[in-house]
Amino acid sequence: MKIKLLATVVVVSMALVSGLFTAVFAEEGVALPAARKAVRGLTNSGLGVIVEVPKTIYYDTLEDGLLYGLTVGALEGLSWGIARALTGVYEIVTFPFPIPEGYRPIYKPGFPLEPGKTDVAD
Repeated sequence: MKIKLLATVVVVSMALVSGLFTAVFAEEGVALPAARKAVRGLTNSGLGVIVEVPKTIYYDTLEDGLLYGLTVGALEGLSWGIARALTGVYEIVTFPFPIPEGYRPIYKPGFPLEPGKTDVAD
């Protein structure tokens, strides 16, 4: 039951983002960046913690060894995941506005499933 509700919320959110708000911003030429920011926010808030923990463990293990990756990497991944999820909520709320300038992502990589260790974007 909860999965159906979550799926419904995601589908409705995506429909609103791609339909209604795209039409509103189409005249100004900001529809694509605003919609991308909204989708990035949905992805980050939904997958932030789930993806960041194993991803950070992997990259920390490659850089500093297995013990470091499994201990410090897990805690670091959890903190990045929580930060990414909260940033996703922020991006969902502020997607109609060009904050930060030009709809830039706050973290690099912008989406949690993109390769690379998470860090604050320039």
